[in-house]
Amino acid sequence: MRMSVLASSAAVAAAFLAGCASAPPPNEQMAVGRRAVERAAGTPEVVQWAPSELDRAKAKIADAERAMANRDYDVARRMADEAEADARLAEARAGARKNDRAIAEVNEALRSLREELARRPAG
Repeated sequence: MRMSVLASSAAVAAAFLAGCASAPPPNEQMAVGRRAVERAAGTPEVVQWAPSELDRAKAKIADAERAMANRDYDVARRMADEAEADARLAEARAGARKNDRAIAEVNEALRSLREELARRPAG
């Protein structure tokens, strides 16, 4: 009898400690991650110039949503943070790729002008 009381007390204590150790739902991180992905997805430049990065951000926020539904808050928090980072990366890459394209176009225009000037007779 004494052993079962001890075992029961230990089980209750373990359950209590496990409950205290679990993280609270990452509602704020989820909201930030969702907003970042929505903002990136709503930017035409991101859709055009960084689709793979945007797809990764969307996949991670979906993983975070599934983890929240499963009450796996540590995974949800991590995935929401990663989704936000990937959305920001998509925005940065889109800007960089768009700028690279503009630079290439300017360089091509300069090359054409140089060729035209080289064809003109001196003098």
